[in-house]
Amino acid sequence: MQSGRFTPLHGAAAAAAALVLFGAAGCTRAPTAPDQQTSAPTSASASATATASATATAPAFAAVLKKYSKDIRAGGATAVVIQVKSRLGEWSSAEGVRNLETNEPVQLTDQTHVGDITMTMVAVSVMKLVEEGKIQLHDPVQKHVPDFESIIKPPGPITIRSLLSHRSGIPRYWESLLRAGDPADGKRSHEERLAAAADPWTGGSGSLFSYSGTNYSALALLVEKLRGQDIGAVIGTDTVEPLGLQGTHMTGNEPGPQNLIHGYTKTESGELVDNALAPFHSGSPDTGMISTVPELNTFFAALQKGTLLTPQSVAEMHHPKYQQYGLGVVRRYDSCSNNDYFGHLGVVQGYAALALISADGSRQIAMAVAGAPKPDLIGFEDPESLKMSEVAVSALSQAC
Repeated sequence: MQSGRFTPLHGAAAAAAALVLFGAAGCTRAPTAPDQQTSAPTSASASATATASATATAPAFAAVLKKYSKDIRAGGATAVVIQVKSRLGEWSSAEGVRNLETNEPVQLTDQTHVGDITMTMVAVSVMKLVEEGKIQLHDPVQKHVPDFESIIKPPGPITIRSLLSHRSGIPRYWESLLRAGDPADGKRSHEERLAAAADPWTGGSGSLFSYSGTNYSALALLVEKLRGQDIGAVIGTDTVEPLGLQGTHMTGNEPGPQNLIHGYTKTESGELVDNALAPFHSGSPDTGMISTVPELNTFFAALQKGTLLTPQSVAEMHHPKYQQYGLGVVRRYDSCSNNDYFGHLGVVQGYAALALISADGSRQIAMAVAGAPKPDLIGFEDPESLKMSEVAVSALSQAC
């Protein structure tokens, strides 16, 4: 078990991070993220400074995160993993156990279900198609996926932009499954998720924001048709491989990793249910990815920096006309810079995950929780998990 590790930046690394921070002031489009590696001291004086820094107490924001971890662990959460990176250094914590059967201590680099954060990775793949000129954001998805029309019978042309930003008005497939008495515990194809959402659909493109994972089932069909590969393989090519991520991939039929955090729920009768690699999320473009807390930070830093997409594409994903949700990313106000944090929250049965990064790239946080086991059919709107966002913003705001 790792608890409250703080690695301060010193010497050249701290100076470089400060230059990035102040040099990016006022810049909102894909600035360079700070180097988080600690440089070796270059003199006896620097060595002494480094030694003093290494013994420094944890930064103020750590108290917020320690309290959060302590409180939800006291409430029954089985694992809490957090990593913060800032211009001052890195703080991380891993509390709890990986698995209730073995009681192995959880580690910072353990894999976990990241739920809705999957959507940001799908959005990257969609924006790559835009950059290549294969699609345009104002294109109706029907132009590229003719079957969309017959599967779900939309009220009119549904633009790719409205799907990415949850402004298509498309119903939520999981709510439809529950209303139909479907236990929602088996694997579903993209087409099956769309068909399940074929309730009366009003509005169409340009609707008010209405969060629905079904949007991303449509986008997965689009990506797969144009790439000729399943969505997990495309994310692998577009994101995982370029960044050298080792613990990030789409769930499927492969054996589960040995270092996967297990998230639990309970049946109404009190029976414990292990949701690790649950079939319902297998291959899902809105909830199917697993990753690690450090790799979530790596992904969002690369996205913000412009490593995965052009600055123009990143700016489009962030565009203020989308208010609190852009194209595959959540916006949260950053009081430190009078700008925004960008990232996503993901909640599925037994799990919650979050990643946020400041617009200037100087501060970021990733968190993963295996929640207290309780009756939970789907888990997408767990109020306790939604508190992660408030805690994360509070911590980042104290890391100014």
